[in-house]
Order: sequence, then structure tokens, then C-alpha cells
Amino acid sequence: MSLKKKLLTTLVAGTLSAAATTASAVPFTGVVVFGDSLSDSGAYRPGLVPLVGASGAAALGRFTTNPGPVWAELIAQTYGGNGAPFNAGGANYAQGGMRVALPAPASLLGPGGAQRPVSTQITEYLATRAGAADANALYAVWVGANDIFANLGAFSAGAIDAATLQANVLGAANAEIAQIARLRAAGARYIIVFNIPDIGVTPQFAGTPTAGSVTALAAGYNVTLFTGLQASGLRVIPVDAFSILADIRANAGQFGFTNITAPACQPVGSSSLTCSAANTPAGAATSYLFADGVHPSTGAHRIIADVVKSLIEGPNAYSVLAEVPLSTRAAHIRTLDEGIAQGRTAAVGKITPFVAVENSKFDIGTNSLSPATDTKNRAGTVGVSMRASEDVTVGIGAGSSKGEARMPGGGFDVKESTFSAFASGKWGGFYGSATGSIANLKFDSVRRSIQLGTVTRVASSETKGANASFSFMGGYDWSFGRLTIGPFAGYTNQSVDVNGFSETGAGSAGLKILDQRRDSQVSSLGVRASLALGNWTPFLRISEDKENRGEERFVSANPLTVTSGNTYDIPAYSPDGKWTTATLGIRGKLADRVGLSVVYHKVSSRQNIKQDGVAASVAVDF
Repeated sequence: MSLKKKLLTTLVAGTLSAAATTASAVPFTGVVVFGDSLSDSGAYRPGLVPLVGASGAAALGRFTTNPGPVWAELIAQTYGGNGAPFNAGGANYAQGGMRVALPAPASLLGPGGAQRPVSTQITEYLATRAGAADANALYAVWVGANDIFANLGAFSAGAIDAATLQANVLGAANAEIAQIARLRAAGARYIIVFNIPDIGVTPQFAGTPTAGSVTALAAGYNVTLFTGLQASGLRVIPVDAFSILADIRANAGQFGFTNITAPACQPVGSSSLTCSAANTPAGAATSYLFADGVHPSTGAHRIIADVVKSLIEGPNAYSVLAEVPLSTRAAHIRTLDEGIAQGRTAAVGKITPFVAVENSKFDIGTNSLSPATDTKNRAGTVGVSMRASEDVTVGIGAGSSKGEARMPGGGFDVKESTFSAFASGKWGGFYGSATGSIANLKFDSVRRSIQLGTVTRVASSETKGANASFSFMGGYDWSFGRLTIGPFAGYTNQSVDVNGFSETGAGSAGLKILDQRRDSQVSSLGVRASLALGNWTPFLRISEDKENRGEERFVSANPLTVTSGNTYDIPAYSPDGKWTTATLGIRGKLADRVGLSVVYHKVSSRQNIKQDGVAASVAVDF
């Protein structure tokens, strides 16, 4: 086969893993793609000068088993924006045959062919925005294989020696780092960066004397790329195409591939750009791994998109680990409140043991910030209070809370062991109470379902954490006979820490999640009322609550297969900052020294959140 034909069929390389086109939990303003034929969504259809020998390109236009979409189009369907090629009004600037910064070989494009290396593509995009990248868009860069192919061609022709070949390939990796730095400097925050898959195992090179050398060139490019990004402090979302191709080949049957060695497009040696169902075996789009000598089939592109989606959605889903403990701590504090209230009615110097339980729920609906999460909380507390004087009651309590959070295809259990100290005082109509709590957290049965084409993998993990809080409430009550009513104000400061952990069972899609922290500062203003009816007192509290820590939070991760430790950041779940809480209850005496309280609370006016629960407390005076 001629070098010209080889280069035509190897305009870029790739195979990885992918994302379904369902609604996303992470909001982006759109998807912008730079690269070569692995990401090209049809640049050769609308009017660019066709590739040499590719007269049918205008009718087809993708480097895969046409008419199937490439991974970039699937990601655009998931995260928004226009996935069409740049010359058809879309935000996909990728073009088959392009290199990082140098021109493509003239043998590919012919005289007058549009030379648009990635450096030019980025310039074109920035020119549409006066040089400023959209900070909330999702970007992708996949390039480098054509630099390897061009240098291999020069080496085969005797134009360069082996040392120059290697130096040029590593130089291309460094040039890619420079282009990514341009994007970052222009304001881009979320940049997907692919490394080069193992070109040596593609049909173009497998079994040839150069296969091992080609694999080594790809590996060298990848090491230079990812370690260089890390050393430069450029945080990107790294996609390890090299490892994912190995995963697919090792588990081909599970992924539905019956042929991972031959190209689907016939005759052998033809380009996927002009390939369609008419010249591929029946079902080849999903049963063959490769469309031609180096390009992935439609089925492989779907896996690639699924991996990209997993890298984004996984950290976002795990952000809820730091959110649920806020509700379990609130449940514990509510059980203490009734212990305090019962202790105030005891004689001075008396100790009042109490036990309290609560069942509640904290459900997050599907929205643009998080996957649906249904959480059931069960809290139990034992403690003692003592009326130290006519005005002051103090006490301690120990509690155990368990939250069972369930998400589509996954979830986790969180157990909290809490120790608290509290004090309250009442001076005429004024009153106040304060509670401090510390706790250990244990997250068990942490599971994440990952869809990779036809394969579903469940990633498992466990971790620990801590939770510390301080709360205060004070107000004034006016009495009108049996009725007592008045305003109150409250404040709760809470800090949740979740230790980092690594997934198991996810294969090449496995993630390491770094430590995360959730700080909360909630202020409350409300009114409460109670009515004394003999031994029983029904009461009502209504408050308007506001979260004062509204800054953007991120969860950091890195793929386990990327040994250079490239860490990236994904926006965490962020709930509404204002809501209303209503509490209705009754407390009184079951017997001379035995007190009982039953309380129902409900949170409302909070978008996509349902939260309510029932608590009961029994106290005994000694």
C-alpha cells in the first residue's frame, strides 16, 4: 500500500469509551471540539476542498462506519451546544488530517486544501468571542496521531532519522500542551484532553515489523503530554485512550465486538470517510471495533462518549456524599432539642435522662446539578440534661445516625456517630440555646453504575469522614394566657469532610476521588407559638432559612489509569440557598416523671428537594 493511501486511511487514531445521550447532571453552556478525524463530525461535507481520492466525501463525511455519529456529536447531545462541524454553523472545529500546529501533508488535502491545525482551530474559535473563551463551556482536544503518521512517512522516505522521528513526535506533544495553555489562558475551565491510543494494535500496523515502534511512539507522546500538563499546572479532564483501547480488546465479547482485528470498511485499505453500510458487513457498525485501518467504528465511538460522560458525571455524583450528612446532623440536633425542652421542666439540680429517635427523608430530584438522590435518615440519641439553676439547663448526648442514599444504579450508606454538648437559658421572656457536635462519618456500600456501550460496570468503594457543627437559637416569647408566641433567630455552622478514595471494579473507567469539604452556614428567622393545655403543650415553629455559603464547590478526581496523577475539577451539587421550615409538635407528661414529645417537620420552597420527618423523645426525671 502506498504511503499516500496509508496516510489517507490514518488521518487520526482512536478508540476509547463513552457517554449515553441522556440528560446531564453537570450544566455546561455547550461543547466546543478541536482535533482531527477522530472528532470530525463532517467537515468534508459542506464545502471544504475534499481529500485527494475522496470524491464521495460530500455524501458521508465522518471517519467511522457512516452514517453513525462520532463521540463528539454524542457528547454535544448530552451537554448541549451545536455538534455540527464548524463549516456548517457548529462548534466542532475538528478536521480530518490535521496536526497540532504544523500543516497536514499536501498529499492528503491536495492543492488549495484548507490547512487548519489545532492551533488554527483554536484561533478561529477565539476570534468569534473577541479572544475570550466561554468559562462555562466544555472543551475537547484530541490530536497528535497525524503528527506521528507524518513523521513516520518522513522516516520511511529517508527524510529523517530515528532520533529526529522521536524528537518530532515529543515536540508535537509539547506543542499540544502550548495550545491547551492558550485555551486555559483565554478563560476555558473544563478541557477534555485525549491521549493517543495504541496505534500499534490497529489493523493498519498490527502484525507488521513497525508495530512495536509505533506503540512506543504513541506511549512516548502520551507520557510527554500528561506529565507536561501536570508539570505546567494545567488541570484538564484526561481521557486515557491508550488504556481504554486495551480494556476493549481484552473484553471484546462483553462490549459486543466480534472482530477487533480487521477493518469493517471494504475493500481493505479504503478510508472510512467514504465508507457506508453498502460496503461493510451486516451489523459491522457495532460488531467491528475498527471502521478502517485506524479509525473507530460507531460502536467504539459510543464507548468513547460513555467514558467521557463518566469522567464528568462521576465526581458530580460523589459530591452528594458531603451533602447528605448535613441532613443527618440536622436530625440529630432535632432529637437533642426535645431533650433540652424536657430538661427545663425538671426541678433544679435534677438529672433528666432522655432517649429520642427520628425518621426523615432528604430527596433530591433530577435537575441540572445532581442525579436524583433519595435518602432515608434514621437518628437515635441518648443523653442527660440537668437543670443547673432556675435559668440554665445543660447536658450531653450521644447519637447514631444512618442515611441510606440511593441514586440511579448506585448510592451509598453513611453512618454518623456523634457526641454533643448543649446548654440553654431562659431569662423572663428571653431564651437561648447552643449546641456543639462532633462526629465520625463512615461511608459504606458506595456504588456507581457506569454504562460503557453495551457493558454496565459497577464501581465500588468506601471511605470515612468527619462532621463538626455549632448551632444557636435565641428569641423572645410573649405570654397571653395559655398562649405563648414570639420571634426567634437561629444560626448553624457545619463542616463536613469526606476522605478521598479509589474505585474498584470499573476497569479503565475507574476514578480516584480526592478529599472534599462542604461548609454550611445557615441563618434562620422565624416565629414560634405554643398553647398550654394541662399536661400537654402543642407547639408550632416556622422559619425562613438561608444558606450563607453559596460559593461554587468542586470535586476533584483523576482516572486511575493515568499514573501521572492529572487531577481535574467538576462542579459539585449546589442546592437552593433559601427555604422554609415548619415544625409541628406536642410535648407533655405521660406520668409524673415521664415526659413525651412527638414532632413533625417539613422543609418547603426548595427546588427539587423534598425533606420531612418525624421525631419522638421520652425523658425521665430523677
